[in-house]
Amino acid sequence: MLSRLIRLVSWFERFLVAARNLGTISAFRLLVIARLRVFPKGSSIPIRALHRTFYYRGACDLGVMSHFFSPGYRVRDFPGVPVQYIIDAGANIGDETVRFRHFHKEALIIALEPEPDNFRMLCLNVSKDPRIFPLQTGLWPRDGRLRIQPGTTNESFRVEEVSGAPCDNDVQAISIPSLINKFGIPHIDILKLDIEGAEYYVFDETCKDWVSKVKVFIFECPDNDHPGAAFRIFGAIGGHPFKCFLQGENIVLIRQDVPWLLETTLFIDD
Repeated sequence: MLSRLIRLVSWFERFLVAARNLGTISAFRLLVIARLRVFPKGSSIPIRALHRTFYYRGACDLGVMSHFFSPGYRVRDFPGVPVQYIIDAGANIGDETVRFRHFHKEALIIALEPEPDNFRMLCLNVSKDPRIFPLQTGLWPRDGRLRIQPGTTNESFRVEEVSGAPCDNDVQAISIPSLINKFGIPHIDILKLDIEGAEYYVFDETCKDWVSKVKVFIFECPDNDHPGAAFRIFGAIGGHPFKCFLQGENIVLIRQDVPWLLETTLFIDD
């Protein structure tokens, strides 16, 4: 009985968050109808706080959509020192990409997603924003070619570097220096990483050429995907002074010489 009550209270808390972010009707669709698994294959939902419609693929994207009914975070910048350049590596269908846009309205956002169907949905969700640039590429320490290894969900695939004859599962690999040169950006204000263990490779010895250009790192602990990846990240940036925060499933590192703050927040306007 007590466990049921705890689950009910937890569900009601999620519903209140979703209602604030999405509106009551959309919250009902996600948290009540979702339990019945009766979504049509192609679905959309208006996100009141973002003033836009967000597209997803039904029940298979519920893990991503759960971000809209959980407390999130923001990097609080300031008018004199704004966030200008964001790389969202592992953007999936764009939930965090549009979240970044909500809080950093003038920033240039580069959203990377290698998996073809995820990328299709990402483009659908950001196509009307001229300052978001979706790329069907995977982040890697060097440019080249990656092969997608499917996982059990839309979020759990892996990539591996390949050479030789290409196949249908291959996508372009791109490095941080190449992104900096391609878009002509002087630095990276926020680098968000959700690349399913590829962090282990991105933070190899070549990362010393660009780590000092990043002001904020955001990543989940990737050791379940590649053992030792988190230690490798911290080892790579250990010579630089960062403040470290835990925010939900994310580790957030903000450079000490940057006057920005980390805040827990919802998708609501100030």
